[in-house]
Amino acid sequence: MPVVPDVQRRHVVDILEVMPERVVRYTRRDRRILYCNQSWALGHGAEPQDLVGLCLDDLLTPAALDGMHSQLAGLGPETPSLNDPKMRRAPDASERWLSWVDQLLADGDEVLSIGRDVTDQHTAEIELAASEARFRSLVDRSVDVVFGFAFAPVPHFTYLSPSVERFLGHAREFFLDDFGRFYEMLDDDGRALITSALYDSALPERYDLTFLRPDGRVVIGEMQITYVDGGLQGISRDVTEMRTLQAELEALALRDPLTGLANRRLLDELLAAAIQRNRRSETDLAIAFVDLDGFKGVNDTHGHETGDAVLREVVRRMLTTVRDADVVARVGGDEFVIVHDTMDRDHCDLVSRLDRVLAEPIDVGDISVSCPASIGEVRSSRIGWEPAALLAAADAAMYAVKRSRRARHLI
Repeated sequence: MPVVPDVQRRHVVDILEVMPERVVRYTRRDRRILYCNQSWALGHGAEPQDLVGLCLDDLLTPAALDGMHSQLAGLGPETPSLNDPKMRRAPDASERWLSWVDQLLADGDEVLSIGRDVTDQHTAEIELAASEARFRSLVDRSVDVVFGFAFAPVPHFTYLSPSVERFLGHAREFFLDDFGRFYEMLDDDGRALITSALYDSALPERYDLTFLRPDGRVVIGEMQITYVDGGLQGISRDVTEMRTLQAELEALALRDPLTGLANRRLLDELLAAAIQRNRRSETDLAIAFVDLDGFKGVNDTHGHETGDAVLREVVRRMLTTVRDADVVARVGGDEFVIVHDTMDRDHCDLVSRLDRVLAEPIDVGDISVSCPASIGEVRSSRIGWEPAALLAAADAAMYAVKRSRRARHLI
């Protein structure tokens, strides 16, 4: 299980700062701004540091407020990510239009909003309604890929804007001559989706397709379509960077940023999956709760930077002791949970081996510290299959070990 270095977090922040998209992260309960990038702040005539802590209700236009509240009402456990179906005017320029996508973070307590300038798309849609001639004139200059498609007599593109060459690496004639060339660039999921559509299954109005360009790059296009007589027409935009960023942010929302281990949210999901698997196979599941003794003293004496280095070394030792299939999660400052099955004989003594490796001194520069662990372990065969009960029992077992050690020291 890889450890996520601090540099990855800095890398994500650096990307956010240079992105043309407007990005803001805020609390769902009171809509206080936790972070905004330069593009979002400039749209409100300020610098990012001047806006953090303010309430969005005091900054947004009435139309933007309506959009935010509509999005918040639609977000939930079943729909953690939601595209705003309406384009919104930019607050700093009435002639510019933005399209927003919102993502729940931190167990639904925070929202990440990303706004993209879709003025060209908005203008193109207006012109489409006006006349076909003006439509072709505009979309030929669009940065997005505009297309028309017919199902008969054989599936083929009736129109492609020149911007397809910048996106997929081939001139539009390459695809107009043979739709199969477009189909072959898709990944397996994309081919399956298009194949089903060719056999009368309706495509969603908005969906992603992943392509492999001739230069080896993987790109993602967000497709927005409308069915017309005998075919469809639509717009595709390059969302590769946005989807990559969303995936990285989602990973950070499920991982402890210091150690890269699963956080409590991801632990709950992985534990539920392990319980389902072991219960079905009728095999025992073990839960170990690990707490470092003396870690607070390390922080108090040597500082948090040394404490962070100690935690990273503790995690390294744990990951080299457990199997790749085992779950290791950080659930507190110096508290960890390990989920593993007991079929492997080598893992019957996992607790004792962890106890030995974590008892070894840890060197940080010219400082040597000792943070042995109190480890409590329980089995599903004795506690049952309820996740909360298993975790509570493992926690209680850990504290029993800790009390026993303290008692021995007092004798």
